[in-house]
Amino acid sequence: MPDRLTPQAYYVLLALGEETRHGYAMIQRFAELTGGSEELLPGTLYATLARMVASGLIEEARAPRGAESGGPPRRHYRVTPRGRAVAEAESERMRRLLSAARRVWQPGLAR
Repeated sequence: MPDRLTPQAYYVLLALGEETRHGYAMIQRFAELTGGSEELLPGTLYATLARMVASGLIEEARAPRGAESGGPPRRHYRVTPRGRAVAEAESERMRRLLSAARRVWQPGLAR
């Protein structure tokens, strides 16, 4: 996976943040962060997770204490230092893009 993130990969990194989470918890957290305005869909989540593990952006992790579900074991993930650096670079790229858009569409709001 290149250092330019797909929207789904960026969503996963946001959903994980500094925490260790399983897939469904990532979906819930992302919905909280966006107020439901964006979705992290299960159909693409697990393929995205596999690509991100392979590229070193996230890694599988032990479940946090008390996170046992009582059902089948869940895979938990966390952001790697490389994943954090790529997410920060992508956030900065989007900030610059938003600033450019504001200069074009809303000159009084440009920062």
